[in-house]
Amino acid sequence: MRRASSILVLATLVGAGMAADAGASTPSAKSLAKDLLTASYAKKGGFSDVAEKASTSSKTGVKSCPDGAQEAFENTSTHSGLVAEILLCTTKAAAAALLTGVRAQGSASATPPKQLGGASSERRSNGPVYTLYWQHGDYFEFVGLETGIAASSSASTTTTTAPAPPITSAEQSILAGAALSQLKRLG
Repeated sequence: MRRASSILVLATLVGAGMAADAGASTPSAKSLAKDLLTASYAKKGGFSDVAEKASTSSKTGVKSCPDGAQEAFENTSTHSGLVAEILLCTTKAAAAALLTGVRAQGSASATPPKQLGGASSERRSNGPVYTLYWQHGDYFEFVGLETGIAASSSASTTTTTAPAPPITSAEQSILAGAALSQLKRLG
């Protein structure tokens, strides 16, 4: 099975011009891992497999937001993945600029929970990937949900691509709950 983390990170970050780098971590980058969505919360949502353990970097590829942390979980029975990421920016303005940039990517898919702030955004990007983005002071955060992860790349012999189905209310609830859980961890 494809790993959800690689799909979500590539679809979300590369689409917004932000490639993550697994460079050496600094103490400030390492401390971000504690603010990510917890594995116990992911497990409650059905994402019992860790697709990517929490990792940190002081080289995120975003000059104004050098420190970051990310992790990903997978639900093999529903073929879906959940990814969480936090970037620590040098200023609030840098975090706001990132949020403005992602708002221009993909298409809006739903109204984000108001607790994430008025500038928060939920976007649908390449394929069935739904991501909630928000700013919390100097932090830029997101939680993404990918649905319909293929069991293997050789499972399909057709080249026809069907449009991504809309996010279901149950999936929307999982995505919003994960974002709010991560928001609470950062405080």
